[in-house]
Amino acid sequence: MSDVDQLVLLIRSAREDAAVGEPLRRLLALDDAARVKAIEKWVREGVAAGTSVGMLSAIAWLTDDDVARQARELLDPA
Repeated sequence: MSDVDQLVLLIRSAREDAAVGEPLRRLLALDDAARVKAIEKWVREGVAAGTSVGMLSAIAWLTDDDVARQARELLDPA
C-alpha cells in the first residue's frame, strides 16, 4: 500500500472511529510549528514501538501545511 493510500485509510478511519479521530483532530488543531513538532515526536515514538512504516509515512504527510488543512476539512466538513 502506498503512503498516499495509507493517508486515505488514516483519514477514513478517523472519520469512522473516535479513538483515531479525536487524537488526529487535536493534532490538526495545533498551529503549524507545534503540529510538525508533535508529528516528529509521534514518528520517533512509532519507530521505537515498531509501528508500520506505511502508517508512520501517512502521519508524516501531515507535516505539510496544505495536506494538514485538507485533512482538517475532510474530518470536520462545514
